[in-house]
Amino acid sequence: MRVVIADDHELVRIGLRAVLQRGGEGYEVAGEASSGSELLKVLAHTPCDVAIVDFQMPEDDAGMDGVVLLRELRRRHPRLRIVVVTMLRNIAIFRTMYQEGVEAVVEKTAVVQELFVALRAVRAGRTYMSKSVREQLTERSTSAADASQADRKQAHVLSAREAEVMRLLAKGLTVSEVARITNRSVKTISLQKHSAMAKLGITNDQQLFDYVRTSGLL
Repeated sequence: MRVVIADDHELVRIGLRAVLQRGGEGYEVAGEASSGSELLKVLAHTPCDVAIVDFQMPEDDAGMDGVVLLRELRRRHPRLRIVVVTMLRNIAIFRTMYQEGVEAVVEKTAVVQELFVALRAVRAGRTYMSKSVREQLTERSTSAADASQADRKQAHVLSAREAEVMRLLAKGLTVSEVARITNRSVKTISLQKHSAMAKLGITNDQQLFDYVRTSGLL
């Protein structure tokens, strides 16, 4: 199975390459990339079966963040299987990843063996998520179901699209710019923004930015 590794830290790429080559499971590291744009360039001329992608690589000159990169990977390489490694612990972001076609999510703090478990799963056509991710999804679902009416606003989870809109707006983009990037109408983006703010009890853009920053959406 041919693998491409995308991470902005060279030491991480070296470590992943060594782990895969010594794992004895037939993984061939066919390419590496340090940004989203570089990953797309590598894949344009290097056929691969799986991409191991750091979700939080810094945006490059093309303005490509994690969500945009996943969308481009799925559009250009629909058969590519995507394994995301990340330090994020945000439920809305996890849901966005799977919505964009990610097959597996592994936390960077996980043991090496878990990466192989994830790779075996995607090789077999299954999805995989780290134990901690599963626990967060379960805990959030349980707390939402058991919350009282007074606490329900805090327990509510934004939809993946609402979270994406909040994240992009907090970066300083206008509603029109978000609409263009996400290929939705300005009216739809405005509705999703107001819906998200209402759920969170947010009334202005400064509160929006503070929420996104503290929740890990950025």
